[in-house]
Amino acid sequence: MPLATDLTSRILSGERLRDHGEMQAWVTDFKRRVAAAEGAGEDTSLNVEQLFDFANYDEELWRMRQQLAPVGMAESILTWLQCMEKELSHVIWDAQKQANPEPIRRFTDQLSDDDTILIFNYDTLVETALSSRGRKWNHGLNDRDYGGVTVLKMHGSIDWILLQRRPEDQLEKFVKLFPKKDTNVDEHGHQSPQEEEYPWELWRAKDTTTCNAVIDMDKSDLSNFRYSLALAGLGRYKPLHRLPGSAWTWLAAFQALNSVDEIYVVGFSMSLYDTMTRFRFTSVIHRRSNPALKVVIIDPNALRLAETYSSVFGKILTLMAFKAEDVDWQKTFGC
Repeated sequence: MPLATDLTSRILSGERLRDHGEMQAWVTDFKRRVAAAEGAGEDTSLNVEQLFDFANYDEELWRMRQQLAPVGMAESILTWLQCMEKELSHVIWDAQKQANPEPIRRFTDQLSDDDTILIFNYDTLVETALSSRGRKWNHGLNDRDYGGVTVLKMHGSIDWILLQRRPEDQLEKFVKLFPKKDTNVDEHGHQSPQEEEYPWELWRAKDTTTCNAVIDMDKSDLSNFRYSLALAGLGRYKPLHRLPGSAWTWLAAFQALNSVDEIYVVGFSMSLYDTMTRFRFTSVIHRRSNPALKVVIIDPNALRLAETYSSVFGKILTLMAFKAEDVDWQKTFGC
């Protein structure tokens, strides 16, 4: 799948955005200013998380300038970011359809049904690889009784969609993953609460064909019902509270980190754009009464990132400076 730097160029070259002169001019100037602020060369690729994070400061300045303008500005940076975020889901889905699943299968073939996988990417390659072998898996939500490998999607998933409340049997091509229940409304007929997660439910497309139809609908902007794709967003601050089911997902992740014997961190650098993950995971790991027996870090930059990893997982680490696709998983897991 594309790296964060690749995603930026793919999003900006999308059909919706490539001919938008004003936005492209802002991005060109924005990249120059970010490079200067970061002390990097102007040709340095812009990380998509970095783009959204720094753009918030441009958006704030833009709003401040409106105090000095005789009329409101017709188009803002926020609008452009919303267009980019929508394009992100399309780029990820198109890339996934062309991805080679074999390196992922070599990993998933070594998993046991009692393993828990924490995934911060939006793609579904791990789930697809498990399904291709006839393996059971679940997302730790309403589907947890399905059994098999628990795949926790920490920031959402490309095949998840938010829909307004409806009976489960209305959508046979989707699985309802999380509905917010409210006793006062459901049993006593009180007015619905104002919390965002109550009127919205989290559903998962059952197969590739259904997911493809949802993405195509989103690309066309043609829909006769309200929905949104269930992705947490980009940048340093991700409003996970707006993603129904996120509380259960993160709680399950904390419980796993608190009890597992072996932890493998694969290609996850704990960057500044994952501050919440780093902060919360550190809290959980450091509260363990008995540390994990083994913590293995698998990343091409593992040696350079060792200090960051040790602050989260402790000083006793096994560092493997490899790309994930080059790892002998059977030997690594000791199967």
